[in-house]
Amino acid sequence: MSNKNEYISRREPAVLYCEKEYNLLPGQHYGPITRKIYIIECCEEGYGSVIINGKEFQISPGDCYVLLPGDTVIHTADIAEPRKGYWCAIDGLNLSLIFREAGITSQTPFAPKEYFDELCACLKKMVSDWKCEDGGKSLRETSYIYEILGILMRDKSPSVHDDRIEMALGLMEARFHEHINVKEIAEAVGLERSYFSTLFKEKTAVSPHKYLTSLRIRKACDLLEKEHCNVSEAAIATGLDPCNFARIFKRETGKTPIEYLQNKV
Repeated sequence: MSNKNEYISRREPAVLYCEKEYNLLPGQHYGPITRKIYIIECCEEGYGSVIINGKEFQISPGDCYVLLPGDTVIHTADIAEPRKGYWCAIDGLNLSLIFREAGITSQTPFAPKEYFDELCACLKKMVSDWKCEDGGKSLRETSYIYEILGILMRDKSPSVHDDRIEMALGLMEARFHEHINVKEIAEAVGLERSYFSTLFKEKTAVSPHKYLTSLRIRKACDLLEKEHCNVSEAAIATGLDPCNFARIFKRETGKTPIEYLQNKV
């Protein structure tokens, strides 16, 4: 059995999958699909489109775009010249904040055209490394993600409070299993609670309480599904009250813990 800490301690972004895209045939549609991860794709040649939450974006050579978790997406390929390029699936704690700061949203998914060559080069390195099995592979993959994020953030002005929010996100990830609350988190990063909550929501689009609760439930899902913990063990391991765990779990996921596990069978 895997070590439980594997599922409750990793903060670094990780590459989940990557490949050179040749999987869409001329005129083919794929979707709709809603993912829980981030997709980054570069189009080197050919044409197509991506429909995000009902809005269609045309894709042509030199385009790089990001698909966010929760988006409902349909991929299409041109009937005469289907698109070809490179793509990767990634995930990690602070990606939502960074992409938002970089101006990447469901309504504005494209990176600046002038960054295409650099971004595509990063994806090519990911794909080239994907089947390697040496000890440095995961470190290189993480470095490619940070390189991509650094490129996207190149023309952005840093906020004096960004480091406080980063600290708060890291603190939540490290201590979600404790009975830590928003007031304690705000104090730990040196901000007054109400101002911290306002700033946090401005940067992440959710309140600190909502973010922490969602984080705990995501970790609980991993423990229930991958570590075969029972409901009480998952509640205690994620800092939640076992008496209220099922109610909070259903509010966050739409299912009770038992229903969630039955759907995974």
